[in-house]
Amino acid sequence: MGAKPEDESSRLILLTPGYNVPTATSIMKSETRISPDAMLIFLKQAALEDHWTVAYLGKTLGLDLSTAKQVAAEMALAGYIEAVRGKNDTWRNTDVGNQLAGIRSRRLTRAKAEDLLTDLEDRAAQLAMKDSRILKVVAVGSVLTEHDPIQDIDIGVQLESTQKGQAARHADELELMKTLKGRSPALKLHLWNDSLERLPSRVVWKA
Repeated sequence: MGAKPEDESSRLILLTPGYNVPTATSIMKSETRISPDAMLIFLKQAALEDHWTVAYLGKTLGLDLSTAKQVAAEMALAGYIEAVRGKNDTWRNTDVGNQLAGIRSRRLTRAKAEDLLTDLEDRAAQLAMKDSRILKVVAVGSVLTEHDPIQDIDIGVQLESTQKGQAARHADELELMKTLKGRSPALKLHLWNDSLERLPSRVVWKA
């Protein structure tokens, strides 16, 4: 019997805050800090390709080429990617990287994805009339590629910060994100952070 798949929250605990590589494998440099969300989004998008280059990694994560090379080396040390033999600066996801990103069969068609984004835009507009904390909703990752079908849609959500305590603010954010997500399991919402801001994106709704 196969192992029970891990859900997204359980996978995230494998990642150190602010980056994807466990601290035991390498000493992280400030210029290569990537949020767990951004790294999972990248691994999921990279899984659509048979192999990819360092330039592709840099473009997808919004990094310069030098930093992208550092990130690729650190991802390889962590076992998330491996070099493609005979091709310079060319990589592919490992089974470990795909498992971490929760890769599964791709069933979301481009047409259905567009319908979901339209519904999300409507929900964001309606919710913003009651809650002014929503500043921006953007699509990132696989949905921006030409692949059809894809696995799901990654969404970055920027919220206005409040003066509440951390626990209360976190609970409010979770409730707001749950309402914004709606009932579709194909929408994967991520709270905004500096790494997401560097990613190529498509604005779904903006205040």
